[in-house]
Amino acid sequence: MSAKLLKATKVPCRPIWVHPIRLSATITAATLLSLREAGRLQLHLQDMTSKDPTYKLPPGRLRTHTTLTLTVAAADPAPSDGLAGVLLAMTRDLPDGLLGEFQANGRLVDLVGLPDGAIAYPFVRNLVRTELLDTGYYTRSQRFRVQPDCQQIATLEHTRNEMVRWWEHQQATEPRLCAALLAVCRRASIPLTGGGG
Repeated sequence: MSAKLLKATKVPCRPIWVHPIRLSATITAATLLSLREAGRLQLHLQDMTSKDPTYKLPPGRLRTHTTLTLTVAAADPAPSDGLAGVLLAMTRDLPDGLLGEFQANGRLVDLVGLPDGAIAYPFVRNLVRTELLDTGYYTRSQRFRVQPDCQQIATLEHTRNEMVRWWEHQQATEPRLCAALLAVCRRASIPLTGGGG
């Protein structure tokens, strides 16, 4: 195994390995978009101009930046389980709903709402695994190991294809929002120890 492969995670029941931080960020970004689609929260990507705090001499210099904020629906129904529930709980505690600030070129400058490592891999993987275990797509062995049920997972093929098409459509129709969400989620998915890929 190459060093690169050792930092990858295997897709259940398929001979495919993926980068764990990209996987975590993509799942989290897609979950936030699906919560928006379900009316559970709103995402706002806004271009702003403000006085540059690093420039001390009058009359001051203006800087243009972009903010990504979210707002949880006021009349949010019963709490969700799994990753969606955890993300909704995290977003309720965000200062002013701010997730991140970006330069005019789209580069993430500051991760505001979700601290570095907040959803670090394997956090997201374990939440997804628990959801799959609760719905019968994973099973527990006698040694309490969690194993994928490949026959059950095979029944998700159509749903997986639809989800991939949905994600690609989101990226095509809202490229700036998706890129901003991915940048925030990627940064929050990096373990504080610097490991995991």
